[in-house]
Amino acid sequence: MYPTIRNIHLLLASFSLPFLIMYGVSAVQMSHSSWFTMKPVVQERDVTLDKGLTDARVIAREVMNGAGNIKGELSNVQAGASIVALRIVVPGTVHEIRYEASSGIAHIKTSVAGVMGMLNRLHHWAGFWHEPLSMKMWAAAVAIVSAALLFLGISGLSMWFTRRGERRLGVALLAVNLIVATTLIVLLRSNGP
Repeated sequence: MYPTIRNIHLLLASFSLPFLIMYGVSAVQMSHSSWFTMKPVVQERDVTLDKGLTDARVIAREVMNGAGNIKGELSNVQAGASIVALRIVVPGTVHEIRYEASSGIAHIKTSVAGVMGMLNRLHHWAGFWHEPLSMKMWAAAVAIVSAALLFLGISGLSMWFTRRGERRLGVALLAVNLIVATTLIVLLRSNGP
């Protein structure tokens, strides 16, 4: 049984490692943003759509399927009497669109973040309800990694417990980890020093 648990542990750890590195790097970026250059590259252009459109989904579809040739997920819709503003987003890239119904002109402002900006957005991206298939695949992979981390913890403890010679060191490390984690949680909850 031990070899089977060890092999599953190794396979899940190997699958999870790239995701954990990505989350670790993006967490460092969020905690120490001054260490990284996060200024996006911005491009602006105008495209012509049909006049008189009022539905943001229709405008987004027109921009995505033809006139603007961009991909992403519709968000942040603000519809007025003559102007519709919306965003089409993929992690690391934001297309801000301002459509004027009277002229049919859609002004597109595209901000493309670098690799760190994309990692930052992926770190925050959650759920299976996103439209692009790639984002649903990302969400499925993150769910698998989350479940794998639980199994890695349980299987790691199980394998450690079967090795009698390392039990004392393991118990000491677990105790220190539990004390540090509990102390941090208490301090964070109480807004301590």
